[in-house]
Formats: sequence, C-alpha cells, structure tokens
Amino acid sequence: MPKNSSALMRALAGAMLCLPLVSISASASPASGQVPGSPQAKAKPRIAVAKNSATFRGVMTLDVDLTDTRRRIVTIQQRIPVQRAGEMTLLYPQWETGSHAPSISAHRLAGLVVKADGRTLPWRRDPARVHALRIVVPAGAQALDLSFQYLAPLSRDPSATIVDGFVGVYWNRMLMYPSGWKASDLPVQATIKLPAGMVPATALSGAPDGERIRFDPVSLDRLIDSPVFSSRHVVTREITGGARPVRANWLAAEAEVVKDVDRFDAKMQSVQRETEAIFGVPPFKRYDYLIALDDRLPGPGGIEHADSGEVVLPANLFSEPAESTSVIDVIPHELIHAWNGLWRVPADMAVSTPNEPFTGTLLWVYEGQTEFWSRVVAARSGLRTVQQTLGALALDAAIVQHRAGRQWKSLADSANDPLIQDGTVYWRDWQRREDYYIEGVLFWLDIDARLRQCSHGARGLDDFATRFFSAADQKPGERQRPYSETDVAATLARICPGPWAGTLRRKLDAHDDDGVLDGLAAHGWRLVFRDTPTEYFRLYEASEGVLDLTWSAGMTVTKDGRVKVATWNGPAFRAGIVPGTRLKTVNDEPYNAERLTTAIAAAAKQGGLRLGIVVDGTQETVTVDASQGLRYPALERIEGTRDSLSTLLAPRRPVAPGGKPPAGR
Repeated sequence: MPKNSSALMRALAGAMLCLPLVSISASASPASGQVPGSPQAKAKPRIAVAKNSATFRGVMTLDVDLTDTRRRIVTIQQRIPVQRAGEMTLLYPQWETGSHAPSISAHRLAGLVVKADGRTLPWRRDPARVHALRIVVPAGAQALDLSFQYLAPLSRDPSATIVDGFVGVYWNRMLMYPSGWKASDLPVQATIKLPAGMVPATALSGAPDGERIRFDPVSLDRLIDSPVFSSRHVVTREITGGARPVRANWLAAEAEVVKDVDRFDAKMQSVQRETEAIFGVPPFKRYDYLIALDDRLPGPGGIEHADSGEVVLPANLFSEPAESTSVIDVIPHELIHAWNGLWRVPADMAVSTPNEPFTGTLLWVYEGQTEFWSRVVAARSGLRTVQQTLGALALDAAIVQHRAGRQWKSLADSANDPLIQDGTVYWRDWQRREDYYIEGVLFWLDIDARLRQCSHGARGLDDFATRFFSAADQKPGERQRPYSETDVAATLARICPGPWAGTLRRKLDAHDDDGVLDGLAAHGWRLVFRDTPTEYFRLYEASEGVLDLTWSAGMTVTKDGRVKVATWNGPAFRAGIVPGTRLKTVNDEPYNAERLTTAIAAAAKQGGLRLGIVVDGTQETVTVDASQGLRYPALERIEGTRDSLSTLLAPRRPVAPGGKPPAGR
C-alpha cells in the first residue's frame, strides 16, 4: 500500500439478479526456518483470541445503512448466534494488513447497545484492550443483537472516504465479532443500504433485496478483505489475456470523468500480462480493480486485497494523463500485492484475527520488492515510457543516497515504522519513514544485478519472483502461504548459489551509504545531477504540488511559498528554515517560484541566497548556501559497461496459455 486510499459502495438496478456486483455499471460497458539473530528468530507477541476447535454454529448477519451521507453516520445492526451462555468477549477490529499496524481506532464506534431476546445486556470495556468488550450471555439466549454507529470522517477531514457522489466502506470498521475463533471460521452475511443513484463495485457477489443489497455469506476474513467502492458513475471493463478473470471498475462522481476509460484498456491488459509473466499463476480466482477517480479522496494511492485492489487517482487521469505519470504505478503495485503480501505473506504477519498483533520485519520484501516491480511493470506495460522510468529511478536513487537517517537507523529498523509513527513526520530524511518502499527499489535492483552477474546474465529477479510467488501449486482453500527470511535467501540460492543470507542482512543492517547504489552501477548506470530537471521530475513536482529544491537549497516549497520539507542539516536547515516557514522575499524582491529558481541558478557564481521568511509569526532574513546552483537528479550511462537496466525494463515476450514465462533476462 503506497498510500492510504478509500473504499466505496452504492445501490444496484433490479436487473442485477445474482451476478457479481462488479458486473453492474452505471455507464456503458508456514515458515520453513529463521535466520539466526534476525528479528524473526525471536518470539512474536500473540494474544489468545482464536482457541476454539469447535465449529461456529450459525451465520452472523450484518446490516449497514449508508444513507446518512450528509452527517457521515453509518448505522449498523448485527446479529451474532450464541454459542454458549456465560462470559463472552466481543472484539472490534484493530489491526490492518494493508497499513501494517493497529490503525483502526475504537473512537469512531458509538452508541453500542447489546441485547439478547429483547433484553439489554450491560457490557464492560477491557481497559488493557480497549477494542475488547465483555458481556455475560444469559442462559437460553439464542442470539445477540447489536446496534451501533460508525462515525465516519467528515468531508473536511483528509481521511474522509464519504464525499458527495462517492462512498467508501471498510467492513472492519463496521462490525464486531466474538473472540475465540479464527476469522476464517466465522461466517457472515452482510447487507447494505446505499443512497439512491449509487452503484457499487466489489469482489463480493450478491443481489438486490428490496432497498438493500444482500451479499453471499463469506468468512469474516474474506469480508474484511473485500471493501466496496461506490459512486454515481461506474464503468466496468474486462481485462482480457490473463490466466484468470480480471476487471477494472472505474468510479467517479461525474460521468465526464469516466467517459474515455476505453483509452486505458490496452495498458491495463499489458499490466496484467506483464505481471503474470513475472509472478506466474495468479493466487486469485477473479480479481477486481476498484479505481476511484476523485481529487477529494485520500490519495493518490491504494490498498491491497487478495481478490481486489483499491486505487485512488486524479480525476483528470483520462483528460490529462501526463499529470498522473508519477503516481500511475500504483495500479501494478496493488495487483502485485495479490502475489506478494496476500498470497505469500511474511510469517510474522500471518495472524488469524484482526485483533492479533503482528510485526513487519519482512516489509522490505512485502512492500520493497512490490515497489521495485511496480517501477518495472510500469515501464514494461507502457504506463510510463522507459525515459520516464529512468527519471523515476534517478529520483529514487537521489533520495536513498542522501537519506541522513541511515546514520542511526537501519533499513531493517525502518520496517518497524508503521508501529512507531502514527502522525506527521517533520524530518523524514532524519527520522526515516517506511523507507522499505523507496530504498526497496534500489535494494532489489542490486539483488537483480547480483543474480545476473553470478549467472552470467542467464537469470535475474524475474526468476526469483516466478519461483517464490507463483500459485501454481496452490491447494484448494489455501489463501495464504507464509514465508521467512530464510526462505527468501534459500530461493535466491537455488537461482544462483551464494551467501545470500549474509548479503541480505548486511544490506538491511547498514548505517552508511556504501553500496546503496551498487545495483544501479552494476546495471551500467550512475546517478548524476544536472541544472535542468528530467521530464519525470517536473511531472513529479506538479503531482506533489511543490518546487523541489532538495539538492539545490535543501527544501521543497509549495505554490504559495510555504516550506513543506527542509532537508536535515541541509542549506535551508542550517539557515534556520523549518517545515512551515513562509518565504516572503528572494534577494529583497517579493517571492515567487521563478524568482527563487533564478536566484539559486545565479548563486553558483554570486554567493549566498538571501531570503525573507516568517517563522512562527516572526519575520527575519536568512542567508542560504545555494552555491551549488540548481541540481536535479538524472541517470547517465557508464561508458564501457553493459546496459542490463534497459533489458530489465523491456517488455517480456507474451506467454502462451499454459506456457512458461521466458527464463532469465
């Protein structure tokens, strides 16, 4: 999940019958071992929440009313069959695989009333586990009836997933469940009521039932992993050519936004083809993209699921596609997670309920390798040109090489960030924040180069991905297959023998910049800085809404002159500029972006850059060392070396049905 996204849902036409909901459109058309001394070798925390061996009797029912969109109040009725009288614990979900953290807060659950046979039962919250509520079930009770509300973020909240013409539903925020069972052993039948005129898209199947939509019963873990997107306008397109059925559901509040979705059909087909060529047989029976084109939602970004992927992209994707260039690889990123993260899951993340704590020591594989492959698939599929991809890799390399925080915090420790950081990080390059994403790109580029070198060009990371992530031997009902760091090293060794366990550990535990760009050099390229930006860099700046002067003056600046980021111990930092600083003047002239860049370009000859600033309401003038002039990252070829990077980014040959992808590139 590169960034938080949103899930949405709405009402259907009567012609839907029992077809999967996504076919309806509003518009036309176990770990095998541990590395000694690694974090996984130590016991991970566990909460005894899934003990019962007996079969759960009956089916839980869940009714969610989403019609109060003005106040964003979701009304919920739930029935839980009683298994036995006596003490019982109800759990409200807390942990999410997609965020890698206990990211669900209990403060949005309100108005809870629990009844048995019409009699209200008192409940008491466990003060040590605030998502756990204890009750006593009276003898003879057949079912518990719960009523409560989920108070969704209001539209002014940056995390809002309910806005005009768009509704997102995450089931794990709208239900409770009894402790003592695995989520896979708890059957649930969910029903939703949506505002008039809204159309849902989801991996779930269901049918209209009066004013509601009744979904087919599924296990609790499957329901939680199957969000619903809903909007006034939905266009569903079949993505042909893959081994399994895949659909792209494009959603928008306005019809104009999705009128040209057919322009993307060929690229989506290419994404699917190239992804399957890398990862082999898909682990899903059917996959649904849920792609929201809306600028009001959290994003751009996405959230991964086993049978679907949430994606939020700008509303002008089809009218101004270039403006989404820097974020477009979120499309393959979420699809790749169906293999990497949801099918092959790190052993320390393989939990049985959404209230069982987990750790993320292998996020450098789960997210890092997924981010690497999203860059590659974007190039191979044509979502980006090769030149744009080189620009993206140049930016990755520049950021990773200048990550000051590596001095005290390793990449391995950054994998703990989802459990550490729950708010704004002001000094990201010093504190580090989930660097397994961006450093993961360079990390796995190096591993690919090492595989190519030791196999004399015969094999690369494609071979690892096919061996490690393919679901060719998936057993019936097997939804996950856990792995350890040892499994990763062993698979690399089977492709090309070598001391992989030690290599991985050294890279993960490093505290300096030595070697972080080795893979780039081994592929025949190096990072350089020029006084003009690449096409990709300019598109990236526009997407981020900043003037990125990180390597020129040590800061990024928004359109209105506010400093968004100040590089740790960089020129702006040393001059006393902090995030939030307002730039008022440039060399005694009123601030504007053009004047600032012109002054920095001249500073290489004329000396310091004088800025009038406002910090915490105080005006002052500071001098910033901009003597290096304008500097933008780019890649250039290393003369006399083999260019294997261009080979890596080139499309793979089409794979015939039942055939094998070509070995080694």
